Amino acid sequence: MNLRANPEFRFLLKYLLIGIGCLAFALWSAYDGFYAYPNKIPKAQAYGELLEKIEADPNLSDADRKPMWKEIADENGWSSKLLKKDDNVASIESNIIYQYVFIAIGLVIGLPCLAWYFRSRSTWIESTDEGLRASWGQELKISQIRKFDKKKWENKGIGVLYYETDQGGEDKFVIDDLKYERKTTDEIVRWIESQIPTEMIVNGVPEPTDRDDENGEEADEHIPENDSADTAAT
Repeated sequence: MNLRANPEFRFLLKYLLIGIGCLAFALWSAYDGFYAYPNKIPKAQAYGELLEKIEADPNLSDADRKPMWKEIADENGWSSKLLKKDDNVASIESNIIYQYVFIAIGLVIGLPCLAWYFRSRSTWIESTDEGLRASWGQELKISQIRKFDKKKWENKGIGVLYYETDQGGEDKFVIDDLKYERKTTDEIVRWIESQIPTEMIVNGVPEPTDRDDENGEEADEHIPENDSADTAAT
């Protein structure tokens, strides 16, 4: 039975969008950290020096701040709008450090997500006449399987096949119907379960087969007929 399960598009898309979003955030933080905030420092320094000058000179008052600042701003091509209390050098330098942290966070999350996306989009798992194989070179025969653990299958769609390697050791083959096309992956799982003894399936039960579904539908169809017979007898 030859079935190939390719990556699930929506699952991969999530990692692509997260990666792009985090890198965009990192770039925005880099702009602020290396350009926008550093360019505010000379203006903040000049404004701070003006405040110190007004405070140190008894002949000057707070009313002189606006015209004096307008003169300084015009000379440097700055806005004449008075700066806020938090627009000081210490605050700006602190914001620059935050941008460096944001850059690191964006890169640490974004780059692995993009790398995982590009690495995974061409992968696949498939069944063969004798067993299973994957795009990364892993391959096993049904006769090598020793256990199929379905502990995470119900909630996460992850099943783990433990099998004996050609060298006599043990390895595992992970089947994930969230990462790969669900319908095909589930068909592969049903085929595997039909080829191994039921006692090898642990922490779960075998998936229903097409025959089970047909039997279930037939059983359901007989229920109304029995009810009708009971009603007529009554």
